[in-house]
Amino acid sequence: LTEHMVVDAVKNTGASDARARTMHTQGKMYGLQFEENWYIIGESDGKTDIPPFKLVAYKGHTLQGNYEGSFVYAKEPKLPEAAIPAVREAAAKAGLNWDDFQRIDNTCPTGDALNDASAGTGTSTSDWINLVVGEGGVIDWISPGWRGEYKKS
Repeated sequence: LTEHMVVDAVKNTGASDARARTMHTQGKMYGLQFEENWYIIGESDGKTDIPPFKLVAYKGHTLQGNYEGSFVYAKEPKLPEAAIPAVREAAAKAGLNWDDFQRIDNTCPTGDALNDASAGTGTSTSDWINLVVGEGGVIDWISPGWRGEYKKS
C-alpha cells in the first residue's frame, strides 16, 4: 500500500458547503491505483458533554469502479455512549443510517502464537493462514467472496 493524504485548504466562502471535501488521497494497493475524497460530516471537540469524535465519509474510485463508506474516529477504544446521539444525528443529516454501522474489533487475537517455533525461523505461513484466509480474514475483507479455498484442514 502506498498512499498520500492531502488536507484541503479551508474555503472561507461565508456559506457552509457540505459537499466540499476535507481531504483527498491517492495511492496504490496491490498494484491498483485509487483516488478518494474524504469528508468530515460530523464532529465534537469534547468541550461539551459530547465526547470527542469525527464522523468521516469517503468516496473513491479505481478501475474496478466506484466505492464509498464512512466510519467514526474516537479517542477511546469504544465510541462512548454519550457520543452516539450526536453521531446518529450527523449521520442522518448526511443520508446515512447509524444502525447500519458495525463496530470494528481492533483487539489482538489471543490463544495460539502466530509463529511456528518448530520451524526454527520464528515465522511460519502455517499459522498465519488462519489469520489471512477465510470468512472474516484479511483476504475475505479485501476480496469479498473468497472464503478460504486454501485454508489448511
